[in-house]
Amino acid sequence: AYRLYDDELDSFIFGVIPDDVLNPKKYSVVNSLSDGGIWKRIAVPSRLYAKLTPDKPLSGARMGIKDIFRLESTQLTMMSRPWTELYGPDEESADYTKKLVELGAVIVGKTKMTSFASPEEPTDQWVDFHCPVNPRGDRYQSPSSSSTGAGTSLAGYDWLDFSIAGDSAGSVRAPAPCSGLFSLRPSFESTSMKGIPPNSPKFDVVGQFGRSLDDLHYIVSHTFENIHHSFSGFPSKILYPSEFYPLANAKQQALAEEFIGILEDFLGVKRTPFSFAEEWEKNPPKRAGGVPLMKNTEKSAFWALCYDYYHGFDDFRAEYRAKFGKDAFVSSVVRFRWGIGKEVTPEEYETYLEELAVFRDWFSDFVMGSDSDTLSNAILIMPYGEADPEYRDDPSRPAGTFPTIAEKFISPILHAPQLVLPFAQMAYRSRISGRDEVRPIASTLIGAKGSDLMLIELARAAFRKASWPTSIQTGRYMYPLGDNSRNVGSPNDKAGISYETRRKGLQEIHDGFEHSGETSSVRIELCLAK
Repeated sequence: AYRLYDDELDSFIFGVIPDDVLNPKKYSVVNSLSDGGIWKRIAVPSRLYAKLTPDKPLSGARMGIKDIFRLESTQLTMMSRPWTELYGPDEESADYTKKLVELGAVIVGKTKMTSFASPEEPTDQWVDFHCPVNPRGDRYQSPSSSSTGAGTSLAGYDWLDFSIAGDSAGSVRAPAPCSGLFSLRPSFESTSMKGIPPNSPKFDVVGQFGRSLDDLHYIVSHTFENIHHSFSGFPSKILYPSEFYPLANAKQQALAEEFIGILEDFLGVKRTPFSFAEEWEKNPPKRAGGVPLMKNTEKSAFWALCYDYYHGFDDFRAEYRAKFGKDAFVSSVVRFRWGIGKEVTPEEYETYLEELAVFRDWFSDFVMGSDSDTLSNAILIMPYGEADPEYRDDPSRPAGTFPTIAEKFISPILHAPQLVLPFAQMAYRSRISGRDEVRPIASTLIGAKGSDLMLIELARAAFRKASWPTSIQTGRYMYPLGDNSRNVGSPNDKAGISYETRRKGLQEIHDGFEHSGETSSVRIELCLAK
């Protein structure tokens, strides 16, 4: 039994249903529109039909997957009209897509992204397709990129449990503060990337969004095989980098102080101020030849990324020209990055990779490395996201370059997990709605490679000790409004119901437990289609 939901946020390219619900392998597109004919519809099955078994920990979990994930018998679009003109439906699903299905997940549709997973901003940089709507605030704020629809769908639709995306240089981290969601860029090589068109094999990872830290922990622990599951404590050092703090916005910095304060209180330590550049100067790696950090890594990350990005689509460009006798259209943002990548020589590329390896090894030896008990001997605090409104009808900034020591590159270079934690709502007067709105504010934690689950458990424990919510609601407000500096109140009874909560309720129903009165009705309500 399926229920059709209108995709009024325009988050999905299309909804899908399996050709065989008992053995889902091939999928068909849902060709249905809303009653008014404006919105696509997404077919969502009842959770009561999911049979829970130990080998199916994701039974009944409704998933949206970003358009980079191949799904057998459906069209991968890359959000590019020329791509869809050239290629037909996929003949095989991506490895990670297969894994989700094998674990019992229900794929309900493919979510929109920017073209070729680029950092395009609405609306002027979205050309072939239209950008999804961010449900937060006045609904006219940028949802960021590139996992745009993955973020807006989970932030807007109660009926969706998880949203699967990817991250190269911010694609799962940048949308999280904008859409008010928890997200994780996991450790590098945490799972197979087969069946996903590469942005850069040196940077690409599967990424996760969650409306609760419980959900994020649950799906990460069940779907990433190359991370550590056991640890015996938390790090006792908090690194506070002067290259990124204090923040330019005084109100945002004050909120960051609260965030850091609850971590200091939970861990029982004070932050350790440090500078990337100064630490490098104190302990210069021999392989760097005495060159200062910022000079040594000036082009390393971005130029290497652009080289991979350009050459990863060599076949597409050549095949399109051979078939149609013309060049394929790409946006100004893609053209800019391809233009840089085209000019990088193979020798320069290898030099950039070596510079990144030197930085990674140096950082592990002298700043933050692995630990046999806590998995990481420190945690690194990093900002992510803007405090000021970013209206989607404003002209977008032209594409530009980025230094290596930037918020988007630190964790990819280190092969480290980065956890995005929205914890506050900053008020602004919207020029769109003409009323006061709030914008999600987030901070992030980075740990050593493999410490993904430790970071989530640390954040969850610190938030709970501080009586901060660990679950997020859908719609205009990320959290209920409250009378405090964070503008965050106590969660209401039905805000941020996690998949695990629903799963436990379903288990009781399937096991034949009978409930009576209010408890039964509430439990069943949480488990049913909405």
